[in-house]
Amino acid sequence: MEQYFRVSVRVDYESKGKLKKRIDNYIVLAVTPTDVEVKIREYLKGSDFEILTIAVTRFLDIIK
Repeated sequence: MEQYFRVSVRVDYESKGKLKKRIDNYIVLAVTPTDVEVKIREYLKGSDFEILTIAVTRFLDIIK
């Protein structure tokens, strides 16, 4: 059964010649935390990042 997971990711980026870091948060629909990791890695490929947390949310649905 698919669930919504909240994922926090630390992203390294360069600004004005200096290396900086920021934390981005994502909501991912997946079956397991491993599935979440695969989806995030595919979504952010080419970026320098580290997954900090993966947590199940209590969202029933996301209405667009």
